[in-house]
Amino acid sequence: MKGGLLVNREQPQFKPVILSLFVILACWVFVFWQGLTTAIDIWLISEIFNHCLFVLPGTAYLIYLKKDQLDLNQLKPNYFVLPLCLGSLLLYAIGLAGDVQLFMHVATFTFLPLVLWAYLGNQLALQILFPLTFILFCIPVGEELIPTLQEITADLSMVMLNWTGIPIYRSGLYIEIPQGRFLVAEACSGISFFIASIVIGSLYSYLNLRSNTRRIGFMLISIVFPVIANAIRVFGIILTGYLSNMEHAVGADHLIYGWIFFSLVIVCLLAIGELIREKLPAKESPQTLVEPSLIATKKIDYKATIIIILVMSLFWTWFKSISLQLNEVTKPDSLRLQTLMQSHAQALRHNWKPDFREPFQESQFQLVIDGQQIDTYMVWYPKGHGELVSSLNRLYSEKSWTLEQSHYFDTEVAQSIAIDTIVNPDSKRLLVHWYLIDGQVFTNKRGAKLFEIYRILMGTYVGSGLVAISYETDSVSEQKDQIKLEKVVRDNMSQFNQYFNFK
Repeated sequence: MKGGLLVNREQPQFKPVILSLFVILACWVFVFWQGLTTAIDIWLISEIFNHCLFVLPGTAYLIYLKKDQLDLNQLKPNYFVLPLCLGSLLLYAIGLAGDVQLFMHVATFTFLPLVLWAYLGNQLALQILFPLTFILFCIPVGEELIPTLQEITADLSMVMLNWTGIPIYRSGLYIEIPQGRFLVAEACSGISFFIASIVIGSLYSYLNLRSNTRRIGFMLISIVFPVIANAIRVFGIILTGYLSNMEHAVGADHLIYGWIFFSLVIVCLLAIGELIREKLPAKESPQTLVEPSLIATKKIDYKATIIIILVMSLFWTWFKSISLQLNEVTKPDSLRLQTLMQSHAQALRHNWKPDFREPFQESQFQLVIDGQQIDTYMVWYPKGHGELVSSLNRLYSEKSWTLEQSHYFDTEVAQSIAIDTIVNPDSKRLLVHWYLIDGQVFTNKRGAKLFEIYRILMGTYVGSGLVAISYETDSVSEQKDQIKLEKVVRDNMSQFNQYFNFK
């Protein structure tokens, strides 16, 4: 007897339920293996997400704490949750086909609580609602907030510095004082404090607070407090540098101070929690005694377990076919560009050089079209030989070139083709590019990526290619050169496209 609830731990269905849960968990690990391993790599490498290593063990422990309150007699699978499970599986397939790890991680760690909800049913899932939602902290997401947190930190620290009367000047994320300059870098954004504070704050609210109002209030504190505290840390570092004539709070010093300060932030956060915590334990409502004989009469239904495992097995087969497509060792034909090339390597005298990772074939050369010397770049990624549409691939080095403006025009083959004007201290260039995914022309990265994913999901993907042509110009003749380049593209796009092999 505990808390007015009588539990028979020898009830016949206890072991089959635990066995079914272990089988479902094992299948989850097997089906989502790539999503799990890539997520764990991020947890281990990035200190921002080190806390994720403790989320799954923490979830298991939180559920264990509820073991005496869980009545397995209430187990009633909810098959209406299965469409949500299918949505997670589909998202995982898209992430796998497009190598979008965020999709894979979101799918991996949303499927687990959803499938447990589907198996246990509404009543049991409601009793362990927080542990199930706590699993979502496994998703390594939040780095997108770094620029915003940098700006907020710089703004708040400037306000505090103005209170001291120290001569200061701010330029973007740089804060200058007479003794030197400070940069509110990514490491100073406080993203680690921010995410860890939310995780700890939610855990503390669940374990120690009873009132929903207090829980919501403490969660808001857990969000705001680390942001303010991090701004105070940056303010303290700059003030220390000012007072010590930059002898302290620079180099490794401020990193060490950061970890010490982080510990103080967590201690202060927990102290705030203790201040708002209910002084007296909430009265527990009397609970109905459950007769062992009544529990023992209900037999476990294996139908839900079989359906869940069958669905996961079917999707695993699909995932396997996607992986085989992406890693299939083939010997595709190379692009036959000899007749197209009129002179080789001449374009290399210019400092424009696209950077594409591990292409099956790439060529950069110069063509003479309508009396104009056009620098041309073509790259080819057949099935099983790398990825064309990737954030790692660049049409120009962002360290050497800057995008000044874009001008759009249409052709019979494609709409809204961009002529990008890129500049550097020495020259200015017009740049046009388009993608060919299984013979279809795309003028933007998003459309090309979506179609590529679709073809992979359907098992019909052949390969992807890109054509980029560039023309050197200057501010005086830029408009005329744009018109010339538009004509070159309109007259020769089909000729360029015919060199890609789509069978």
